[in-house]
Amino acid sequence: MSVGAAVACCAIAAACTPEPAATSTPSATTPAESQIERQMRLDYEAAETAYRANIVEQDRLARAGGTDRPTAALKATAEGEYLSAAVTSLAFIETNGWHGTGSTRILGVAHVGWQAKRVRLVSCEDGSLLRLLDDSGHDVTPKGDSRFVQSLFVVRRAGRWKVSAFESKSVKMFEGEQCAA
Repeated sequence: MSVGAAVACCAIAAACTPEPAATSTPSATTPAESQIERQMRLDYEAAETAYRANIVEQDRLARAGGTDRPTAALKATAEGEYLSAAVTSLAFIETNGWHGTGSTRILGVAHVGWQAKRVRLVSCEDGSLLRLLDDSGHDVTPKGDSRFVQSLFVVRRAGRWKVSAFESKSVKMFEGEQCAA
């Protein structure tokens, strides 16, 4: 996850049926697309949209000085472990009186596991443009890695896709990763 990856890394073991990696670009429906292939494509697209919207909201909240409560936008796109880690990171920013600048770059998203109402995405997140500043404008960004490969478990609840759990791996380069563009 974005802001939370630098502060809290959690792991979860969950099984998804592996599927060949697909691009994050929606493909047009073809006559050869079966009903299940269509459903998989639509589920992956919706799950990725929820994930991307969540990252945008996390970045917005970091720039605004953090928060100790999930916003409606965070709750609409995340739940469980993922939401908790995001709020913990944002609360750390708020508690310290910091604010962020910049945003997370999602360099690629691979669609790697599908079950009805649950998908697995692998994302390459580059947070090297994110900075945390104290109230006097000094850079207080924690030293260390800012590039992460995120294995994301996204579930469908009451018609909405929400990032639920994640595994985070710090990397120097994205070369060779499933999500590398």
